[in-house]
Amino acid sequence: MLQRAKSILHSNRFTALYDKGYHTGTEFDVAERLGIKVMVAIPATPHSSQAPDPAYNSENFAYNPENNTYTCPQGHTLTTNGTWHKSSSGSEFRQYKTSGCKNCAVREKCTSSSKNGKIIQRRKDAQSVENNRIRIENNKAVYKKRQAIVEHPYGTIKRQWGFSYILTKKYIHRASADVGLMMTAYCLRRIMNILGQDILKEYLKGIKSVLIHIFVKIRLKLSGFKRGKFLTSPSCPKIKSGCTGFKPSHTHWQARRIILGF
Repeated sequence: MLQRAKSILHSNRFTALYDKGYHTGTEFDVAERLGIKVMVAIPATPHSSQAPDPAYNSENFAYNPENNTYTCPQGHTLTTNGTWHKSSSGSEFRQYKTSGCKNCAVREKCTSSSKNGKIIQRRKDAQSVENNRIRIENNKAVYKKRQAIVEHPYGTIKRQWGFSYILTKKYIHRASADVGLMMTAYCLRRIMNILGQDILKEYLKGIKSVLIHIFVKIRLKLSGFKRGKFLTSPSCPKIKSGCTGFKPSHTHWQARRIILGF
């Protein structure tokens, strides 16, 4: 989606807002490769990674990039031997630990491990994750706009308009067509609310003229083909009546009713 947005805008000077489902190393890598700033919601620390006392969760350990170490809330330094490990999902990480855990007064608050003490895992994309956190902390008001921009359309479509489910559930291309009609109805209504019906009508008239011009050109090019394979005859009853074989679905008529009011 970032690549498509960059192609449409002919620029990468924008900020993309995402929910926590995109908080992964591969997504951050794509954003950095395209040179686009992103703000991705930060997921909560998994229960399995929680410390007995949340004050000692790994996010409260300070990373020191100069010497590649961590400092815990008690002041102990966690170091790594530099070995890269691979998780079940394929991501790579290093482990950081300290011998200070053995005699630490708050060990029971920090870790439930009775053998190894506290171990911090730092993934290859850790710096990207940290940069994302900093951007969100410095731009909280900007990130809050995501819900207004993204969640509002779905709330309107599902609750106010009654599109709480789709009818064409067999195969994704059918479902996409159904959802596409809903989104088209929403976008047209938004355009009318923002710009007004008159401007939208003028714009659609311009598009209609262009499409008719293209259609005429195509018909002329196809006129040499065998009749029956293409609808090329000016006397074809289907062309006169405007029939294309399209059978409007329940969603089509509901979208028409929402846009036009009948």
